Amino acid sequence: MTRDEAYQILTDLVKNKNLIKHHLACEAAMKAIYKRISAKPTPEEEANWALVGLLHDADYELCRDHPEKHTLVLEEKIGFKIDSRLMYAIKSHNFAYTGFQPKSYLDWGIYCCDELTGLIIAAALVHPEKKLAPLTVEFIMNRFNSPSFAKGANREQIKMCEQELGIPLDEFVGIVLNSMQEIAVDLKL
Repeated sequence: MTRDEAYQILTDLVKNKNLIKHHLACEAAMKAIYKRISAKPTPEEEANWALVGLLHDADYELCRDHPEKHTLVLEEKIGFKIDSRLMYAIKSHNFAYTGFQPKSYLDWGIYCCDELTGLIIAAALVHPEKKLAPLTVEFIMNRFNSPSFAKGANREQIKMCEQELGIPLDEFVGIVLNSMQEIAVDLKL
């Protein structure tokens, strides 16, 4: 599956513009995470990681009231069009419902960055400039450590980056933040 095909699937299934921005943020984050953990990165594998980020929540609006079906509906729609390893990573980011436990760096990458991208966007929206550019890791970590800020962002899920990816939390926040800052125009932040 090409990036253009994946984007078409995304925009066919997702109507909420902010949710599309979330997918773009995860796509950028997954590319950056891959580059950080891969000893010998390849363009092909970077594209695979990006596809997982771009498509991981593509059925969210269809499954909003049925979280146990989230990612499984997407698999029904595109399963034969995408490599099974990539589909597994997508399903594993919802493993509390799907039972597909994350196993690989790819799986853990989307699991850990999914919630963090939302927290970073929330931090940008409370910043006086309401932009990603002025944000720092310190600014994000201050919000991260405030339980009342972005309550829906599962901090324990994000912190799994240390155990499962071998990336310290501060560094992980920096990787994801920088990747989002690089596409700030697309995110309109």
